[in-house]
Amino acid sequence: MKKTVILLIIQFWVFNLFSQQDREKVFRDTRVVNGHSTELLPKGMMKFIISHRFGDISSGIQQLYGLDNSTIRIGLDYAITDFINIGFGRSSLQKHYDVYLKYRLLQQKKDGGSPVSLVYYTNAAVRTIQTPQTETLSFTNNLTFVHQLLLGRKFNEFISFQIMPTYVHRNFVLDLESNNDIYSLGAAARIQVSKVLAFNLEYYLNLPDQLASQYQSSAGLGVELETKGHIFQLNFTNSLGMIAPLYIAETTGRVQNGNIHFGFNITRDFKVGARK
Repeated sequence: MKKTVILLIIQFWVFNLFSQQDREKVFRDTRVVNGHSTELLPKGMMKFIISHRFGDISSGIQQLYGLDNSTIRIGLDYAITDFINIGFGRSSLQKHYDVYLKYRLLQQKKDGGSPVSLVYYTNAAVRTIQTPQTETLSFTNNLTFVHQLLLGRKFNEFISFQIMPTYVHRNFVLDLESNNDIYSLGAAARIQVSKVLAFNLEYYLNLPDQLASQYQSSAGLGVELETKGHIFQLNFTNSLGMIAPLYIAETTGRVQNGNIHFGFNITRDFKVGARK
């Protein structure tokens, strides 16, 4: 069994090492709306990302349609190799710290080779907010873990699609009705309108009887604007959280009631080390 695993790792490493020139980018950025895409940073690149989600648009003019309130996540991603990315972030919502790893298993090719891209994503996060519900919890009680497969394909110059089977485990759940283990099936699409403009769609369908009735499936619409060195993502979503344990397991906004949060992702990529 160990030999088989080692051989598979070597096979994936060799496959990725010699397949960068004709690879097909399924998405333009490493994020879709809330979740990750099949894209990774190339070796030696670092991404600084600032994500905002404002309050509920349905709050009206008194709260300036949600702009009076906001949550933020600041993150830093780094590409160890062309097929391994790591990242770290801090979210103001529930004072989460999170780390993640992405590993590319397959890469879609322009001419022959694999018809799809396949990426494994895993995340660990810890909640550090102090409230009457959490102040007696231990460090391990506040941990959450996510495992996800990202399977994507670019069909043509205009349409890309991705599915994301996801497993979320929470060591401790704050309500009495929800499970510690959550299974969700996500889907995402990208529609290219022009060289600099695209629309992203994202939805996570949670399997029934896992969460308390107030929690909803996460949905999002993104408008992606690309300039040199920057990608601006303007998002509309019913999720306030920006890490998987929050937007998958703790989304409370009901789209049908207009519980939508406007937000944005701003990224800047840097090359670490000498350029070739």
